[in-house]
Amino acid sequence: MMTQGDIEKLTITMEKAAAKLEQDIMLDIVRRIKANEGMTSTAEYQIQRLRQLGLADQYIREEIQTYLKASAEEMDRVFRDVPESEYNKFGSLYQQMGMEQTPFGNHTAIQAVIAATMTQTDSTFKNISQSLGFTVQKGGKTEFLPIAECYQQTLDNAILGIATGAFDYTSALNRAVKEMTRSGLRTVDYASGRSYRIESATRTALMTGFSQIIRYMHEQTAEDLGTDDYEVSYHMGARPTHQWWQGRVYSYQELIFTCGLGTVTGLCGINCYHWYEPFIKGVSVRNYTDEQLDEMIQEENRPKSYRGKEYTTYTALQRQRKLELQMRTQRQEIALLKEGDGSSLDILAAQSRYRYTMNEYVAFSNAMKLPQQMERVYMDGLGKVYPGKIPASSFSNASKFDIMKSGARITNLSSKRAMDFAEMYYKEIRKFSTDAQMIAKNLGKSTSDIKKVKEYLFENKSLYDPDLKEWRRFDPDCAIAQSWQRLMVGKNIQPHDRILIEHELYEMEIKEKFPEIDHQTAHEMATQKYNYPMEVEKYYGNLKKHNEKQ
Repeated sequence: MMTQGDIEKLTITMEKAAAKLEQDIMLDIVRRIKANEGMTSTAEYQIQRLRQLGLADQYIREEIQTYLKASAEEMDRVFRDVPESEYNKFGSLYQQMGMEQTPFGNHTAIQAVIAATMTQTDSTFKNISQSLGFTVQKGGKTEFLPIAECYQQTLDNAILGIATGAFDYTSALNRAVKEMTRSGLRTVDYASGRSYRIESATRTALMTGFSQIIRYMHEQTAEDLGTDDYEVSYHMGARPTHQWWQGRVYSYQELIFTCGLGTVTGLCGINCYHWYEPFIKGVSVRNYTDEQLDEMIQEENRPKSYRGKEYTTYTALQRQRKLELQMRTQRQEIALLKEGDGSSLDILAAQSRYRYTMNEYVAFSNAMKLPQQMERVYMDGLGKVYPGKIPASSFSNASKFDIMKSGARITNLSSKRAMDFAEMYYKEIRKFSTDAQMIAKNLGKSTSDIKKVKEYLFENKSLYDPDLKEWRRFDPDCAIAQSWQRLMVGKNIQPHDRILIEHELYEMEIKEKFPEIDHQTAHEMATQKYNYPMEVEKYYGNLKKHNEKQ
């Protein structure tokens, strides 16, 4: 009997093809924004606009053909090879019953169902490819835009905004990237108006066809063997409405009335990983007894605590899937910002968010005793989007003075070295006991103000994460770590180092006065008065130019 893991692996190759299609289209949009960065007039862009959209249309068609080719190859494997392997497993049962099993390739009824299902599923994949697009926010409502219109609108908004001076290239790029990654490439069901991410639609299409073939094959096998009984599979973390009937033996009518076979939410319905196989009483042996099933389900429903919240195995798996999707979205954002030569600070922030989510995923999976399934995350084919971590032992023999020097040599804020230094130095700052007094003296500020900034930036859980729905510390930031270094030592203090303190004090003041606003809004308001990010960009940009001349 196929396990949940076996079933989930069936669609991985096609989900990778869908993820590649999504990523390639997003990258193409970013490249076209980047290629038009230098446009200085709307007239100049209008001349190029039709040519750009024509090239984009050709590119989309080529990418969709690659996706459809992969779907045809996968259908042949999933609809022929896998069912044949499953069918042959019943050979011993035929022998026990003194019967001869018809070879899979000669079973005309099963082959007819496979052929019909392949035609139907091929049509589904073509429908998916012809109804692609992104969702956008308009007037507080979500609206689906077909892919050609999305290309047109995204390029227009970004390039015309830059040309007219409405916003700079970095802002235009960030807006486009956030809109695309928030939505993901989608396919719309025009009858219902609902849209689905392409990976989900691809998986559903393939699994629907596979389910039809396997169900018919098992029912045909049961008829051959003269039985009306079936054993339903068991898997860990089944949804509560499926838990009580999984793993047991039923007649075909009981599969319909007890397990909901044939309904969207029942056995073999949407996102169901249960199957049923022929069972001959007195000959077949169950995989689990009723007592074993009751014990396993009781253990799965025993709540486990993590950071003040309780999870059953089912709810823990749901959160694990959510974190995996979040990491895929964050990886897309990093790749798109890099492709568009985005701000190093924006890339660093995106990488930090990804690293935080990854650490949370590992910690949560370990606490819940769930296997990590990072192949779900890495199926995007993007490779490493975040530099690896330097082991703590690398710093074990380093003095604080060595640490200070190592930080001083960093100029690339999105480098592996910068990220590891920031993470390590934030831990050091939390251990310092006199840094607030030293910085206050060097700046002529009150020690109480500097202590407030230290608590806010490094010690307290000052940031509410809407994805995780919890408060957490800020991600380590190399520029802030280096500013704190210089302010504490009192040498080579830069203008942006002083601005950092004013920015954070003002940001805290805004949050205190307006507790209803979110962090990003408070940060942008503080930036309007004390623009730390801009000064940081200027400082490290000059350092980079200086190093290139050496």
